[in-house]
Amino acid sequence: MKLGSRLSEKAICPEPLQPSSPISQENQNQELVKECSDWLSFHRTWGKLKDETLQAIAQCFQLLKIEPSTAIYEENQTPVGVYLLKWGSVEIYRLSLIGKSHIKYRSAGELFGYVPLIGDSENGTYQASAIAISKSEIWFLSRSDFQQLLSKYPEIQGTINSFLAQDLKEFAQRTTKEQLRISGLQPYLHSVPQEEEILGSSKATQKLKQQIENAAKNLKPVVFQAAPGTGKTFLASLIHAHSGLANQPFAEIDCATLSQTETGELNTDPLFGKTGKCLGVLELLERGTLLISNVQILSKVDSDRLIDYLKTGLLVPNSADKNLESQAIQSWVRLILASPNKLNLPEVEVNEIKLFNLQQRKADIPEFADYFLLKFSQEQCRPKLEIDRADLRRLISYNYPGNLTELAAILKRAITMTPKEQTTIPEQVLWSVQSDTNTFRIDLLNQWPWLRKFLLSRWYPEAIWVVMMVIFVPVTIAGFISPQDRSSNIILNLFWAWWWPVYLFLFPFVGRLWCAVCPFMITGELIRRLSLWIFPRKLLPWPTKWLNRWGAYVLFAGFVIIYLWEKLWDLPNTAYLSAWLLIAITAGAVIGSLIYERRLWCRYLCPIGGMNGMFAKLSIVELRSTQQVCGSQCSTFGCFKGSPATPVNFADALPTEGQETEGCPLYSHPAQLQDNRDCVLCMTCLKACPNRSVQLNLRFPTADLLAQHQGFWAEVALLLLLLGGACMHHADKILSLVGLGDLAIDSEHLLIALPVVILLLSIPAILTYLTHAIARVFDSRLPNYLTVIYAYLPFTLGTNLTHYIPSGITEAGQILPVLARTLGYSGNGLPTLTWSPDVAAFLQGVILLSSLAFSAYFLMRITQSSWLSNLPHLLLLTAMTIACFWLMV
Repeated sequence: MKLGSRLSEKAICPEPLQPSSPISQENQNQELVKECSDWLSFHRTWGKLKDETLQAIAQCFQLLKIEPSTAIYEENQTPVGVYLLKWGSVEIYRLSLIGKSHIKYRSAGELFGYVPLIGDSENGTYQASAIAISKSEIWFLSRSDFQQLLSKYPEIQGTINSFLAQDLKEFAQRTTKEQLRISGLQPYLHSVPQEEEILGSSKATQKLKQQIENAAKNLKPVVFQAAPGTGKTFLASLIHAHSGLANQPFAEIDCATLSQTETGELNTDPLFGKTGKCLGVLELLERGTLLISNVQILSKVDSDRLIDYLKTGLLVPNSADKNLESQAIQSWVRLILASPNKLNLPEVEVNEIKLFNLQQRKADIPEFADYFLLKFSQEQCRPKLEIDRADLRRLISYNYPGNLTELAAILKRAITMTPKEQTTIPEQVLWSVQSDTNTFRIDLLNQWPWLRKFLLSRWYPEAIWVVMMVIFVPVTIAGFISPQDRSSNIILNLFWAWWWPVYLFLFPFVGRLWCAVCPFMITGELIRRLSLWIFPRKLLPWPTKWLNRWGAYVLFAGFVIIYLWEKLWDLPNTAYLSAWLLIAITAGAVIGSLIYERRLWCRYLCPIGGMNGMFAKLSIVELRSTQQVCGSQCSTFGCFKGSPATPVNFADALPTEGQETEGCPLYSHPAQLQDNRDCVLCMTCLKACPNRSVQLNLRFPTADLLAQHQGFWAEVALLLLLLGGACMHHADKILSLVGLGDLAIDSEHLLIALPVVILLLSIPAILTYLTHAIARVFDSRLPNYLTVIYAYLPFTLGTNLTHYIPSGITEAGQILPVLARTLGYSGNGLPTLTWSPDVAAFLQGVILLSSLAFSAYFLMRITQSSWLSNLPHLLLLTAMTIACFWLMV
């Protein structure tokens, strides 16, 4: 897209201007001849000639009527005659190193174009060009008639010589001034783009293109509000190149580079000039365009001078003598003022243009990158280097404090550092491009290309669903029809000795991955699809407002019920009750799936899902996307709302990218994820994304808790409940400690057991709240309880895992004999794999001490306070660790 044609293109002059056909003296209009003769006789120079001579001249002249901007002749053309200006205005100029250089204006009665015709040279050419400035009438005298008149009337030579003497004097003066002008302007001149355009297709760029085009159509001053590196010099030169001043020089002066005087003031002599000593760039330019950058640092006096110039066109140079005022100079230079801040120019009509920084034009970065790659590759005499999709995503996600200038420098350095034999820029040379949100993160999808292929395939997660259901359905049935004791029922072995320890152990590594292959969710999904096939209908949207407020409390209540059920009815040792627990959770998923769209149960109401989301914040793996890519390049949003298959057009795209999907099952957009709580790693967004924006990052553990984490009370209640689970699981030891070891804690003694269990579950909440109150007494600057309590999250996970380690070590390896006994066989002689209790104790100790260290570290990071301010919490964590050693190890 071109920016638009110039306001006034110089007319093309293939040959000097002359009448279309010569007119013989016999056919001359006698009235015109008389008019010309009378006109010449009244002229102060021509009127000195004899009447006979004037009559002869008038007989040869032919009248030309021309419009403004008409080229009369051009430099290096062969003359066809001489021109006498009757009325109007003509400019004589030459093209110099700085563009169009004015020599002289011709006024009525002045002769021009005659110099090459004087003397004996037959091959003389014009040494300058002539153009009509205004509507004019010119008397034209052909070359042959001119030479005949000179030979027949020698007195004409004297008149010509007077014109010549005056012109030579002015030309010599102008030549000297032009040399000084060229020398003085050299530091400020810039080349003007001829074929270049504004790159980009974002809304900001489209607006900018229109503003630049509008500014080029008039000669009003331009004001750029522009941060460093936003391309103001290029855009200013583009305005100049497409304006009526295109054949004049374009220059830039940066006020930030001006020196200071002895008094500490800014030396503005290079800008305004100084009377009798030096010419400023404004006076040197005469006509053209001047970009003044960082104009905001000028003093008020200098700013007022600029404003006066914009109003009047009169430039006041600096005075060499403070007691004398400098005389104003007329100037026709167009100003473009640039400042990072908005400028106040009262009573001045300007073109105001705000240049967006690169962070606001993320959609244009791929086009900018492509342009710079081609440009710098050509400069280094090598084929254009390519950049892969992951590195392009890094470029887009970076914030660029230096804007376009920084992007250009990054890519130029990258090309320089890329070995000659490589055609793609390696990731290592883009070391400086690192978004704050991606610090200490490695995208596993880029490191292991096979992983991307696997996650995009139908093997994930659908194939795993089949495996899960093949296990889940018969195991649940076995809970009802097989022996009920723990050593003879596979459901108890799998659920309490396998699932819980492995499940808790994986949280720090893969977060909420279980939810992507959870049999409860799979059952709900399959039944929903079957019901929609039998009874097509539109499922209800989520009551999001209610769920956001109360859903987490319902989830918390569900986990309380599970804990009470587990303890009072002895679920770990009762197969059919454990099976009913699985069915109850599955029923919630099925009911939610039949009524509402997507997976409402999984996101808001599932007790297991709530625990998963909380512990997933500790994971070293996260799924995120590049917000800038999603915001600037995505038009389908298939990852969030679902979409048909989307064409993928980048070079190394896989055929499985841009798949048709129904959108994120949890209604989460990967670009908006603040933590791992609402991501189940189902990879729907990865499958749908046509821009390869999705990342599966390896990161620092518990990064979610350290990056503007937002806690809420229902989740804190669940955290404290799970921490209280350690007390509930070992109620016998705790009650024995206080002399209540014989107290019955079971379903047959609910009136006593229920409040006791609730009290045991509440112990961590009471202790942590009192501890924080004490800590705030000593240091009131500590964050509130809602913020600090999340430091206990690693310890909560560690205590729960510690509880289940003995079951995993001593029972999980007996799965084959247990499976045999479930099916009615003895199981004798089948292989087992178990470790001694000492191994379990060792692992329990390692886990508890590691949990203590992590929680203490994150406590210090979260509070940003000294260890002394955190001492009450550190003491409590230490005491709780000792208590866990006593209870579990």
